Amino acid sequence: MKLWHYLTGLAALIFCGTSLVFTVGLWISIPGGAGGQLVAGLTATALELCKFSFAPLGLWLRAQGRAVGYALLVLWPLLVLISIGATVGFLASHAEQQQQLNARSSLEYRTLQQQLGSVEQQITTLNNVIATDAANGYRQRAIETAAQLQQLEQQRSQTLAKLQTLSESSSGSASDSAGATFATLAGLTHIDPKQIQHSGFLALAIITDVVGLVALMAFNSVLTATPTVQREQRPQPRTVKRTERTTPLVETAQQRETESPPNGELTNEQQQLAERIIAREFGERPVLRNINREVRGGNQVVKPVFDHLQKTGVLIRDGRGFALA
Repeated sequence: MKLWHYLTGLAALIFCGTSLVFTVGLWISIPGGAGGQLVAGLTATALELCKFSFAPLGLWLRAQGRAVGYALLVLWPLLVLISIGATVGFLASHAEQQQQLNARSSLEYRTLQQQLGSVEQQITTLNNVIATDAANGYRQRAIETAAQLQQLEQQRSQTLAKLQTLSESSSGSASDSAGATFATLAGLTHIDPKQIQHSGFLALAIITDVVGLVALMAFNSVLTATPTVQREQRPQPRTVKRTERTTPLVETAQQRETESPPNGELTNEQQQLAERIIAREFGERPVLRNINREVRGGNQVVKPVFDHLQKTGVLIRDGRGFALA
């Protein structure tokens, strides 16, 4: 494998892991207790695994002529859409939490929080005073205190409205690099920053899923193609080497076994074969080709035996074959 093979596999792993984190992060944020979050996390993980495996598996099954491959290819786009929606939801939720955190950490927000706490403490004190005056018969003073209480409640409402406005305005603030980017694009295109942010999250989700899947399929093709080439290339030199080494040995052994002694005499092995033929072990009409297959050494061993038996009159020609006399 080359370097770019490993880089493609690493990219596929990163994209798949990122998509998995986004999807699982959104699903486990659904309220439902620890047990519900566990089930949601496992479900999201299973969906992500199916999303990245259905496409290559469906193509392979379709190439094998199996109908289930078409079913996987039909389900795959649905899983991709679910994953894209989960990614957009996770990014939007995370961005909103970050914006709220930035707003709450600002000096203006902390000042308003302190003012709100002070007003609520005064309201509590006046409520206690009104209750005490009413119980002791100081009705007029209780009425005056109630008027002060009404003013404090109006002040509290105004402070809460300012806090709410500050939290909402932080959505379009440039408190971080992402917010600054969306704010800049909103200024150039005159589009709502929230809409631009949503479009950016959607594009990021699509890129993550599609590029991750393509990288995964490319790396899978590399893994399945490389062993095939190696298997096709390796046996050839091994077979040649084995043939080169073993052939001379086999031929030498056969030559030693089948070499006839001088003066036309038969070897011990050939004499035994002749006795078997005379004993009709191969039938009344022994066939040279069949005996060649059974006897070690083949024709080089059997042919001299047939010639010897013909010379001695034990075998005679009978048409295209031989027969015992």
